[in-house]
Amino acid sequence: MKKRNLVTLLLISVFVSGLIGQGFQETGKLEWVVKDRDFSRSFMEAYIDTLMEVFEDMDELEVQETDELRVIVGIDVEGQASLQNIYAKGRSGVLNKLVKTVLDSMDQTMVMAIQSRRYNWDYLSAVDVGGGRGEVINVFEERSNKQVRDAFWWTHRRVDISVFPRIFIRVNPNFAFATEFGRPDLGFPAAASRTLNLGLATEVLKFYVTLPATYLNVLGDSNSPLEGTYGGVLKFDSPNFGGSLSFQDMNFRTNSKMSTFGDTSNSVYNPSSGQFYYSFTSRIGSLPDQPGFVPIGSLRLQLGFTYMQYAYGQVIDANNNGKGSFSQLDRSDPLESMFGLFRAEYASDMNDRFFNRIKLAAQLNIGLNGFGGFDFSTSYTITEWLGVNLNMTYFWSPMTFTYIDPNTSAVRAYDWEPGFFLVPSIALYF
Repeated sequence: MKKRNLVTLLLISVFVSGLIGQGFQETGKLEWVVKDRDFSRSFMEAYIDTLMEVFEDMDELEVQETDELRVIVGIDVEGQASLQNIYAKGRSGVLNKLVKTVLDSMDQTMVMAIQSRRYNWDYLSAVDVGGGRGEVINVFEERSNKQVRDAFWWTHRRVDISVFPRIFIRVNPNFAFATEFGRPDLGFPAAASRTLNLGLATEVLKFYVTLPATYLNVLGDSNSPLEGTYGGVLKFDSPNFGGSLSFQDMNFRTNSKMSTFGDTSNSVYNPSSGQFYYSFTSRIGSLPDQPGFVPIGSLRLQLGFTYMQYAYGQVIDANNNGKGSFSQLDRSDPLESMFGLFRAEYASDMNDRFFNRIKLAAQLNIGLNGFGGFDFSTSYTITEWLGVNLNMTYFWSPMTFTYIDPNTSAVRAYDWEPGFFLVPSIALYF
């Protein structure tokens, strides 16, 4: 079994190394909106100063320092980028095209800076600038994490019933009602954790209330999932840092029906957890007419640690009425609760219909005591409204709990082995 694990890890390493080694070259038109208000203001100040120098007799300005900038860059067949147009959008919603003569007269470091996209930016539909759709891709070495982050953390659609599985219903562009099964951030996605997360999500924060729930697992008889109960989860994800805090309490399930628990004789759940990671995103892949098996896209890597506590016990029906309560027998100590985190996420660039055709994610959680798991998921979008997903999770080296038997007072040990989980699903987008 250990040799098989080593071979699996070696193959994963080769795969990731191969992705990173892919070259890149693209053609088309790029359009985006500048989200960095400080940078936008400094650029507009420089533009207006130059404008007044070039057109000294100008009575009034159609643009202001507070306008939102929209940028269009053209890419030639050799992959060279050149600035085509910049639009300034005022509070009235009117788009004013910046004068090329003025842009050519400006300090070119400012013009180069706006092309570099080394600031907060977002994708832009070409409809806003009165032109046809351009390819929503990035040809610069500096890659925004938004492309791949949105594919897993967020969604581009109004309604997204998608990966892991999950359901997102967007109320407005920055806010959504969200539902997710399992604890994917902790390495227990979908069926590996009998938990349903229900709450609110934005592009940076997620706040969930956790509920006990079961999701279909193809290999349902060969594993022992993490038990779920009531609690709360707070997650955050910024361009470079992210993490989560969570708690669950089995006391909330006192006098619950015995049939609602997974394994009443040996029940394991997560009382509390904390996670922190650093992430960075790079561009990988090749065009269809170039050598390589990975389409052009974004690869995001996350490195960090997780503190995840495990509690072991039994569900006891003291009154013989079909209802039981959890009785704790053992709990993981601080060293047993520490895990190293490595996660890789890949999403192919959005096409002209604004969806990522291919999404891949792999996560490795390794505990200081040897317990850990590997999670892999893949998603293929067939059309702009339909896709297929597959999630596989495997845990090696059991977590051992030592406790005193309440009936015999003998010291006993229980090896918890979550096992292997296989979850196929269909993705629907609206």
